[in-house]
Amino acid sequence: MSVPMTALGAVPPEDSRRQRELMERARSGDEGAFEVLVRRHEELAFRVALRMTGSPQDAQDVVQDALLAAWQALPGFHGDATFSTWLVRIVINRCHNLGRARHPTQPLLDEPAAHSPTTDTVVVAHHHHDAVVRAVMALPFDQRAALVLHTFSGHTHAQVGAILGITEVAAKVRVHRARRTLLDRLEDWR
Repeated sequence: MSVPMTALGAVPPEDSRRQRELMERARSGDEGAFEVLVRRHEELAFRVALRMTGSPQDAQDVVQDALLAAWQALPGFHGDATFSTWLVRIVINRCHNLGRARHPTQPLLDEPAAHSPTTDTVVVAHHHHDAVVRAVMALPFDQRAALVLHTFSGHTHAQVGAILGITEVAAKVRVHRARRTLLDRLEDWR
């Protein structure tokens, strides 16, 4: 049975009892219950990881690592947050670890084969997209995490604060600073 997800990836309120049951069963070692929870939340986890890392391969690695960590830490999960909030926090931590372990690299771009107006438009759009991705990836990690969760994943400032372990006001400040920095860095593209 598939459960519809909201824009935030959370389980609808009418299913919160089922969610708690699954969590309890998973905490007791029921792999099937954990698999159901994973199916419900892995898309959200991947979207966050992709926005944080900028790479589909890195995002997959981060999510797999986060899911393993969640399974191992599940017996200690006390239910202070929803499963999705807890999982996204683990994903953010894994992204932070990945960022510290690696130095950013830039892929080499192929030269366009033909120079028609359509090709030029596509190339300009591609370069614009790359500029945005580079600007987001260059943000300080705390600002990037808040921006990704709020702007790209649709979390409220309160939810961002809960996921990152900061106040709602601090989340608003981080999102605002990230947006200002992006506007400054992308000034030439306006």
